[in-house]
Amino acid sequence: MRLFITTAVAALAMAGAASAQTAGPAPAPKPAAPAAGQYISVSGGLVGKTDYDVGFAGGYKAKADVDAGAQGAVAWGSTIGNGWRAEIALGYRSQDSETVVTWNGTKIGATDGKVEALSIDINGYYDFPVSGPAKPYLGAGIGVAQVKFSDDLIDDKGDALTLQGIAGVSFAVSPTISLFAEGRYQYTGSIKIKTTSPSGEQNSHLSMTGPAALVGARFAF
Repeated sequence: MRLFITTAVAALAMAGAASAQTAGPAPAPKPAAPAAGQYISVSGGLVGKTDYDVGFAGGYKAKADVDAGAQGAVAWGSTIGNGWRAEIALGYRSQDSETVVTWNGTKIGATDGKVEALSIDINGYYDFPVSGPAKPYLGAGIGVAQVKFSDDLIDDKGDALTLQGIAGVSFAVSPTISLFAEGRYQYTGSIKIKTTSPSGEQNSHLSMTGPAALVGARFAF
């Protein structure tokens, strides 16, 4: 019995020594994830060309080519963690338009005008966890827009759902300031408006889709 106890104690002592040799020092605790922060962003850029078709009473039709124009946005957002952030944004777009009117396939006139849109969107982003100050990101958004048409054919405005896909890159110039550049693909529709022709008034629907590019700055606080 004494030999058994002695042997057991020796074995336990050897096992403890071996464990101490192989385990090594305890790993350092991982640093805590950065706390979520808020930011304000301002941006401006271009919205690309698009077009729309709209019908009038009596078989009249109009096809508009909407030129590239200016676009701007301000946003308030917050980081969520693990690369995700979300924001609410207020945007404005202004584009000139050229509209051709046809009846039974025959051109009967043309006019110039303007298309303006005021939108509010909720956007979500994922910032890829790459090293260095430059970080690529992807995003998507949904919102509503009020679109106003002003020309000799249409003087009306309508509300519509907006959707957009976003891809860009940001560059940190300080712990609280980042510059960014991004491309967007924006969809606005279906926009309900009232059209007027020699045959009377008619409710019509149209939609617009086009690319855009923005540059801006984010200010964290």
